Amino acid sequence: MIDYSKKRVLIVDDSQAMCSSLRITLSNFGITRSEASYTAGEAIYRIRSREFDMIVCDYNLGDGTDGQQLLEFVRREGLISPSVVFLMVTAERSYEKVVLCAEMAPDDYLLKPFTAETMRLRLERVFDKKEAFSRIYTQLTQRHLDKAVEECDRLLAQKTRYSIDVMRTKGELLLELGREDEARALYEEILHLRVVPWARLGLARAMHNSGELDSAMGELREAIAEMPEYLAAYDTLAEVQGAAGMGEEAQETLQSALKIAPGNLVRQTALGEVAYRNQDLETAGKAFETVVDKGRYSFLRTYKDYVNLSRVQMDQKQFDKAVRTIGNARDSFGDSPEVELAASTMESLIQHAAENEAAAKVALARALKARDDAKLQLSDQVAVDLARSAFLNGEEEIGRQMVREMVSNYYDDARFQQSVRNMLEAVGRGEESKALIEDSVVAVVKLNNEGVMKARQGDMAGAIELLLEAANRMPQNIQLALNAAQALIVESDRHGWHDEHMREAKRLVDMHEPVHGHLAKFKKIKAYLKDVGLKFGVNL
Repeated sequence: MIDYSKKRVLIVDDSQAMCSSLRITLSNFGITRSEASYTAGEAIYRIRSREFDMIVCDYNLGDGTDGQQLLEFVRREGLISPSVVFLMVTAERSYEKVVLCAEMAPDDYLLKPFTAETMRLRLERVFDKKEAFSRIYTQLTQRHLDKAVEECDRLLAQKTRYSIDVMRTKGELLLELGREDEARALYEEILHLRVVPWARLGLARAMHNSGELDSAMGELREAIAEMPEYLAAYDTLAEVQGAAGMGEEAQETLQSALKIAPGNLVRQTALGEVAYRNQDLETAGKAFETVVDKGRYSFLRTYKDYVNLSRVQMDQKQFDKAVRTIGNARDSFGDSPEVELAASTMESLIQHAAENEAAAKVALARALKARDDAKLQLSDQVAVDLARSAFLNGEEEIGRQMVREMVSNYYDDARFQQSVRNMLEAVGRGEESKALIEDSVVAVVKLNNEGVMKARQGDMAGAIELLLEAANRMPQNIQLALNAAQALIVESDRHGWHDEHMREAKRLVDMHEPVHGHLAKFKKIKAYLKDVGLKFGVNL
């Protein structure tokens, strides 16, 4: 029997009456520790503040978002552990199709109207499954991914009714660990038994990670043909097409997905970004306008939505609109250094384009001050915009230095380097682009190779000193960070625990995980860090 009296539950519904009704229903099972949130934003605040055992969420939240978006957000952001039950409640009969096509599905869902007994039976089934997965969840919570795979194999050997769910979890873990060959074999085994959309998607991701872009696109097109409403397949196909340099095709793929589900703001943002790179300002503008308008009360909105829209408006020579959009960003997101930097940078570009040179220089000075005062690490687009503004406003040396830093941080990112070249061409510095970019790339490759060579020759102290200095000087350079972290870990693995080195390795790994956690090399270095920690009885 499940002891519901110890369960803490969050109810998310925009109707206070429905929240009260659900609380009464849950109390019939002995659940008395329940809280209610009437918006997705409030729900996220509560989830960040305390732990819940179960979330009961209505699909229609009435604030520009829905329960499916909330579910995907809290899982992707790691705000809830795998052991938390997420139960969706909806009056829409079509939600069954949503669940079937969703990359991240709730643990279960209830169609209104439903009886208390129906809810009780569903909860018993869900909590039974959570109990079966408990040992896997324990390893996941501790980020022992290899051990979580072992627990999946243990559960598969028992041949329970949850075998297909276990295989799905195992596949996701193998991809996260960078074990693409094993993931591929698993997904092929599943597809041999029956056609499952998520298995075809997983197979495509394994191919993508292995550099087999054409094969990945073939699998994804087949997945879409089998299930035209499988939106996750469209998103991944657009991502692979972008990596293959097929910008127009990626745009068409996202537009096809938005015809099916036009309200998805994350996908609208992706469309805007792809269309802007394709120089399709009309499509980009419409996408970003939709994001800003419909996301006004959404927990998914960010100041970047406004910056994106203002950039398109500027390129369309709608300068007054662009300035108002930047003003709205400041009004909506408060006085933070990140917002001030992005807004002032964009404002300087707009004012320069409008031939208001004095105002452009003032805005650039504000942007540089925000960057320097807060010691901010710039995102790709803001860095390019700020360098562009520096060149346009007569601060050539600042612009050149920024280009050197950007290219050094992303020396192996061809697409980013091309965006830097395009910027230099746009500001009349095309003749400098080759020297600025190539010299910076050569310098960082040489520095990295020297550090790696020292490590191979056994001079770990020299390698650590060189790579760590370089990683700190170029904090966004993932290759330098990983090589420095590896040298630090190897030193402890071979010569005994070195607390300062291992803490520094963990800092480098943690700093880059949000952006580069999907990379195979990153996963291997992180796993190595964990293994060496466990070897010496330290949980990192």
